[in-house]
Amino acid sequence: MIRRIASTTLAYAILAIALVLAVFPLLWTISTSFKTEIQANAYPPVLVGFHPTLANYRYLFASSSNFYQAAETSIAVTACTTVLAVMIAAPNAYALVRMRVPARRVLVLLLVLVETMPGIVLVTPLFFIVAALHLYDTWLALILVYTSQSIPFATWVLVAFIRGVPIEVEEAAFVDGATRLQTFAHIVLPLVAPGLATVAIFTAIGSWNQFLVPVILGENGAETLTVFVTQFVTEKTIAWGSLSAAVVLVMAPIVVFVIAAQRYLVKGLTMGSVK
Repeated sequence: MIRRIASTTLAYAILAIALVLAVFPLLWTISTSFKTEIQANAYPPVLVGFHPTLANYRYLFASSSNFYQAAETSIAVTACTTVLAVMIAAPNAYALVRMRVPARRVLVLLLVLVETMPGIVLVTPLFFIVAALHLYDTWLALILVYTSQSIPFATWVLVAFIRGVPIEVEEAAFVDGATRLQTFAHIVLPLVAPGLATVAIFTAIGSWNQFLVPVILGENGAETLTVFVTQFVTEKTIAWGSLSAAVVLVMAPIVVFVIAAQRYLVKGLTMGSVK
């Protein structure tokens, strides 16, 4: 009994420490966003007792026109990437599972290998390809690159979901005269809807948080929010207050999105693991 209580207490203590380590940087950033630059640079740090100010947020909305442009770019690119990735990955996964694709196992293995490849390896060839196509500093370049990077993971996840769909359901549709495309659209897709939602959520999160690709392939015309925040870091100083406010505004939409879609995310991951 004593050993059980001790193990339980230790487990909760480890979880509490992990929670503090995970949440503290976020709380620190939020706190700094409501400080003046003097308070943000004070040493020792001002933790409590300061008067909150909205000056950093007012500066972003009133004085920085690039913020709106960067927000528009991030929203548009993330939305287009998510839709395209799901639309392409779903038939890819169905073909790998249900159709006689040559070297199918090799293709699935390649999907996994591509997913594990560091993104920085592809930056240089991507830059030359985008420049040769005259797509540098455009939304289209970001959408194409984000989508190509998202398809392997999305396809790999949907393969597991489609494998869980009983083949008898599709055979019954074929007997009733349905074509392969009709069966895929009206039978398979509704059954793997949780998987589609899971893929869409992860694709949206990955696209929204992209930094390496937009900082290399874009400037003013295709500047995303993750790149926008770097303007507060210069060679001479770091505007911690404005930087923290920008980071909070970058995090807020995706945090709200994940909280709102949490039920679908957990359901999709659980169903995928069971199947």
